[in-house]
Amino acid sequence: MTVTKLVNLETYRENLKVICETVAPAEVMAVVKADGYGHGLIETAKAAEESGVRMLGVLDIESGIKIRRAGVKSALFAWLHSPQSNFELAVKAGIELSVSSIQELNSIASAAGVAKVHLKLDTGLSRNGCRIENWEALVSEAIRFQAQGAVQVVAIWSHLAGASNHDDRAALEVFEAGTEQAKSLGFNGYRHIASSPAAFALPEARLDLVRIGVSAFGTSPIAGTKSSELGLGNPLRLVTEVHSPGVISIGYLHGYFSTLSGKSKVVIAGSYYRVLQVGPLASTIEPGPYEPGDEVLVIDDNPGSELSAESLCEMVDTVTDELFTGLKANLTTYSG
Repeated sequence: MTVTKLVNLETYRENLKVICETVAPAEVMAVVKADGYGHGLIETAKAAEESGVRMLGVLDIESGIKIRRAGVKSALFAWLHSPQSNFELAVKAGIELSVSSIQELNSIASAAGVAKVHLKLDTGLSRNGCRIENWEALVSEAIRFQAQGAVQVVAIWSHLAGASNHDDRAALEVFEAGTEQAKSLGFNGYRHIASSPAAFALPEARLDLVRIGVSAFGTSPIAGTKSSELGLGNPLRLVTEVHSPGVISIGYLHGYFSTLSGKSKVVIAGSYYRVLQVGPLASTIEPGPYEPGDEVLVIDDNPGSELSAESLCEMVDTVTDELFTGLKANLTTYSG
């Protein structure tokens, strides 16, 4: 039984170029967390660098170290830390770090070298940011460390909830107030708050840089709008094989949603066959003139296809992040 991911890195690079043009003059950070959203951490990081994107978001220090060791020289930004995080290694590798508390700042400042830090303000989402009542103290301490040569405060950032434009605009006002307060304390870096949804739907949130994750992998962040309408292609194609009459070699343990039973289809030799039941390691489909070993198209890289990742996720009311990061293939091949 073989499930194969076929990833077209040229499509990913082209998506990043389209997004860069869309959000300009803001810069783009290409986020490659969760193993490049299931497309391969190292491969997508290298492709993003080749596209001209100058900064990558890597979630944690460990992922950043893997990318550095693979030869990627672009700026890296990691924002999820633990008490066990190796800040010394991060600074040595040139990984820029998020800071949301004085305790975290002290740990980073004590590492050898000069850490580049992004101070994170909580603008209402309560997602590991500094609360507004503690913000002045954090910024003041960071500027003090900067004067001592222990850190370089390069940016202020936050997350938006993405629940509505109204809520995001309210969060943006908090962020702008926090930025002005930081400037009065000596901050002179850049700002970023928008991820994919706000980058497309709320232009005023683009500021100096936007963080682009799953959208670069062919997913529209705007409800009711297809990725193809935004000029984005699909880098991922997923294939398997016919196992036996009426049975294909993919199931929910491969990350193919069981809820697609009776809803999705697959393509064999140009013909569509409905998926009747998704099992653990194999699924049953409608009968037809196919043979064991024939290739089965499960996820199509054609943006307009009813088998695109977007379309499959719409069928079961979930997001492509869940599909991409949950897929378990026996083999991944790359082109482009």
